[in-house]
Amino acid sequence: MTEPLHIALLAIHSSPIGTVGTGDTGGMSIYLLELARALANRGQKIDIFTRGLAPDDAPLVEYAANVRIIRLRVPGTERLSKSQLYNYLPDYQQEIEKFRRQHRADYHILHSNYWLSAVVGDRLQATWGCPHLIAFHTLAMSKIAARLDHSEDQLRVDEEGRLLACCDGVMVATAADRDQLAAHLGTDGAPLHLVQLGVDLEHFKPVPASKEYGLGKSHRPPVILFVGRFDPMKGADTAITALALLDEEIEPELHLVGGDGPESEAGQRLLELVSALGIQSRVRFIGTVDHTRMPEIYHQADIVVMPSYHESFGLVVLEALASGIPVAATPTGIAVEAIIPDINGYFATSGDARSLAGAMADALALARRQDPLIIRRSVQSYDWSRVADSVYSVYSGALLRSKIH
Repeated sequence: MTEPLHIALLAIHSSPIGTVGTGDTGGMSIYLLELARALANRGQKIDIFTRGLAPDDAPLVEYAANVRIIRLRVPGTERLSKSQLYNYLPDYQQEIEKFRRQHRADYHILHSNYWLSAVVGDRLQATWGCPHLIAFHTLAMSKIAARLDHSEDQLRVDEEGRLLACCDGVMVATAADRDQLAAHLGTDGAPLHLVQLGVDLEHFKPVPASKEYGLGKSHRPPVILFVGRFDPMKGADTAITALALLDEEIEPELHLVGGDGPESEAGQRLLELVSALGIQSRVRFIGTVDHTRMPEIYHQADIVVMPSYHESFGLVVLEALASGIPVAATPTGIAVEAIIPDINGYFATSGDARSLAGAMADALALARRQDPLIIRRSVQSYDWSRVADSVYSVYSGALLRSKIH
């Protein structure tokens, strides 16, 4: 392909310019914006279609050169949870088609993100005729396998199975997810493409050498940082329980960034756990933080903890390591490939607070002795321009196959 591609990125359930760490807004939002910018830097044109979350939202945002965000208005759906959106997907399909006609847009690629968007993309492909590629970001069957008490709507399970069989390609972020899907699909289903996510290496970097490194910066208690939603799959409760098990001589603080606030139902459960363990003075709920401010949050931490039962990727791991900070994590998502024990972090068993406490203690010790630049070097290859190259290659292959057939 020599002509610029016009790409429709679908993200129906979650706005990429929403508040990261709340509700359904997380790493996928960062992925969409960074990928769009990197593709636009190559000369491609990107339209991101998402749900309008407020009546006064501008319907079209010129986010960057060659990147537009189109906020679709379907009255009555602004505050619906993602599980309630399915019956309104035909309305979103119509709004996207209306925009395409009004702006006389001709798209070369449909790139859907998450299963709800993929349902819309599948229906649009029937009329547009261009290749439809899907990044599920998380699959129901993976979450069910990761946590025994986790359940998913059978509708989602069925739709994901159907979409896996009929789309033009599936992008997965880790080798583990690719292998799991390959075993599930056998010789049937769409081609699988391993496209790892990236990290902004200019945005996330260690503090300047003139500043103090190591455990107990500025003579304060060491800080363990958790970043993410308060979804049970993220394991914030395990991190809190593990904190209470750490040696009393260490007495680090746990700072939780993200969630919908301590007043939310999930936040209340975590507050009750903190109170029951008697560690109120050692746990701080920071709340949501704009992603542009996250480097300073990482710089205040000694280690980062990611105790998730399942991650489709886990951008927090890359951001922490790029910032020169060790990570204590469960073996899920990119942590499996990025963490090198004794070099940049340690692993813990999912859902096992004692195991996580051990990993956190080891990571705190590592923070005392390891050069942050060595930690950063371990993720030096995860830049967004490389991701854009990989995605563009997937797009080109799908277009070539569509012409052959």
